[in-house]
Amino acid sequence: MIARIGWVLPSITISLSTILHIISGEYRAFPFFISETDYPGLQRIIFTGGLCITGILVVIISWKLFAKNKSKTRWYWMELSMLSGVFAGINISLMSFMDMYDHLDMHITTSMNVFYFGLGWCFTTHLAMKHGNEKGKRFRYASVSLGFIAFTIMMTAMTLAINEHPSFLETNDMDLIQSWVNWAAPMEYLLVISFILTLKSFEIDIQGQG
Repeated sequence: MIARIGWVLPSITISLSTILHIISGEYRAFPFFISETDYPGLQRIIFTGGLCITGILVVIISWKLFAKNKSKTRWYWMELSMLSGVFAGINISLMSFMDMYDHLDMHITTSMNVFYFGLGWCFTTHLAMKHGNEKGKRFRYASVSLGFIAFTIMMTAMTLAINEHPSFLETNDMDLIQSWVNWAAPMEYLLVISFILTLKSFEIDIQGQG
């Protein structure tokens, strides 16, 4: 149940906050980053509450996977998996309160930690669970690959944006780099989808152990 809630909750949270942000008409431009939906109003309540709980669940799932599988996996990868997952979960919860409008520096720090350690968690868990459920492993082949591709394109787009408009680092004017956000924002959504699919694969593995 925890594993299922772990991927269903962020799916609902991000979908609802995005839809509400669009319906409200308060979005800056389209497409926009997920974090831009953390805007004052109902969408912020959903965004913060849903992702705060998601972060806690990710910590629990990381520990559960480690505890149940450490004796029958590549233990060194499983140790790294647990540490990466716990750190990613903590940063998801912290990021849910560090909106980009009032706490930009902390938001960037926590969100990058989520991306780096989230990908690390997905990758190291996949490597560790060599005898995992075959369906779960196939899920991870697709989801982890999608995650790395999306992250690479997103970071490349933002790097090019900053190189073209270095003043963005001082002004944080998103409109200035919107032509690059047009590429980066959809990739961020794909990256989150890859995390959700990987969490789904963990549910499959846990079911296979039952």
